[in-house]
Amino acid sequence: MKHAALTIGFVAAQLLAVNAFAQGEGGPAVRTPPPAKSVSPAEKAAGKAERKAEGSAAARTNAPGEVGAVKPAPPAAKAPPEEKAAARAKRKAEGAEAVKTQPGGEVGPTKQ
Repeated sequence: MKHAALTIGFVAAQLLAVNAFAQGEGGPAVRTPPPAKSVSPAEKAAGKAERKAEGSAAARTNAPGEVGAVKPAPPAAKAPPEEKAAARAKRKAEGAEAVKTQPGGEVGPTKQ
């Protein structure tokens, strides 16, 4: 009986606490933000142009490896179909040989 009464007491305390915090009443630590300053359209445009110039300068001077830097793509060297077929056949033969020599379910040494 004591256990049930204790459980009901905890549940009631939690419900009351949730309702009390949901009221939104703040103490002296809660402050309203200062009113926003009105800015003229010319000032907005000047600030936007300044930020745009800073951003484009930063984008041009990004060092390799820095966040946002993009590595250049490797040169697209097209291989002739004969080389592709030879490489494919070599890979297929290596795979077939590996399947034949490896016992089932075991991992062998890495290819060098």
